[in-house]
Amino acid sequence: MKQKDMIELIRQHHPETLEAEIRKALNRAQDEFCSETEIVETSFLIDSVVGQRFYTLHPQTLTIQKVEVDNIGIPRLQGDPGETDID
Repeated sequence: MKQKDMIELIRQHHPETLEAEIRKALNRAQDEFCSETEIVETSFLIDSVVGQRFYTLHPQTLTIQKVEVDNIGIPRLQGDPGETDID
């Protein structure tokens, strides 16, 4: 079902509701569904820099599934990073 069809269906039951309000609610519901189910997966490439400890992630990043450097998996850190973990 396309968003236009959903808007028409909602307007049948709530004719006083503006289309813009319905569209915003549908978009929020879609975002929440995708977030909760993790149905959408995307990959991002970030250029690493020697000695750089922290990186800014894409604002839509919800979870990090894995990290690889030169096709080698990096183990997941458990806890906070130590002050000397980059030596």
